Amino acid sequence: MDPITIDSELAKKLEGGMRSGEAIELPFPVVYVWALNGQAGYKSQGGALYYGGWAAKAEDANALAQTTGVNIPAGWNPVVIASRDGSEFEAYTTRYLFVAPIGKRESWLLDGKRYPAYIEGGRRHLQALCYLAEQLGEKGSFTYEPWGPVVLTAKGYQARNMLDAFARWNKATASIRYKIAPGVPAWCFYLLVGTYGRERLAINVGKPGAQSPITPISVYVADKLKEDDISGLFVGSKVAVEMSNYQDQAAEWLGAWKQPIVDGAQEAEQFAPENAAPAEDDIPF
Repeated sequence: MDPITIDSELAKKLEGGMRSGEAIELPFPVVYVWALNGQAGYKSQGGALYYGGWAAKAEDANALAQTTGVNIPAGWNPVVIASRDGSEFEAYTTRYLFVAPIGKRESWLLDGKRYPAYIEGGRRHLQALCYLAEQLGEKGSFTYEPWGPVVLTAKGYQARNMLDAFARWNKATASIRYKIAPGVPAWCFYLLVGTYGRERLAINVGKPGAQSPITPISVYVADKLKEDDISGLFVGSKVAVEMSNYQDQAAEWLGAWKQPIVDGAQEAEQFAPENAAPAEDDIPF
């Protein structure tokens, strides 16, 4: 049976007519992955639940995999996470991701409202649309298989850590990119962001007397980056075009948090499953 089609502009217009107006969604399938704080009590289990990293709701990831025909990314481990309210939900976790950033949006949350710039007492919220790759093969001969778009989401100190990771990757790769890929941005090379290494890193954040531990996410940068290290992480021309297309399609979503003030109690929570789980710090940054 041939697929049913209509004019793309007509489809976009008719789809938009039934939006609630309360939240702008991405116009393509995507999995939201949030910064997960590792918990000391999971030492025997290890993985992201202990070291920290990333988590995605299994229900959402499985639905996207079924819809698009892709597999759950290699290295995503099925777990059960306990919510703050005592309930549980199934999730996939991983200590790190290989991603190529496409665009980001950030805001500050306070009393159910979303602000485009810092406000005293507010909590930073960052979301980055990225292109995910799977690392395949053995050490010394890794390859990176394009998977598709994901949204990395983080709040508080982890939001700052994610921004720092992007900035560090941009700076660390600048000289090599100038030689082997002049004019090609750092975002066209997959970066490893999350937690890594055998030692668990936890730091206390917040004001004295009200501190709590987090397992900070960061970008991995080799002590001595080589040209082959960077060239092997190039997304490829085809994926670069896909990233550009996703960026165009996501323009409304990327700009949605630039409004002066959004009464965002519902919109702020809609794609933030980290609110339900002990995933990150609750300290306003």
